[in-house]
Amino acid sequence: MTTIARAQRAIDKAGIPLILIRGEGYHYFVYDDHGPNYDTVSVMVPYTKDYSAAEWADLAAYTLADIKQRIKQRGY
Repeated sequence: MTTIARAQRAIDKAGIPLILIRGEGYHYFVYDDHGPNYDTVSVMVPYTKDYSAAEWADLAAYTLADIKQRIKQRGY
């Protein structure tokens, strides 16, 4: 079964600078470069086990690309 810790290990192993956090009935990724760039993106699934650790890493990669595009559009 996938846990937050297993999903986060897969995300970290892939070199993706996002943190996966479980909210109430959803999850979200946090991106913080300790500068002006801080962003969160929600994933609307109620259970961590809905995705495998590899799928969480894939979602994180997609999310990071989206976040970077939005940061670029802001001109940072």
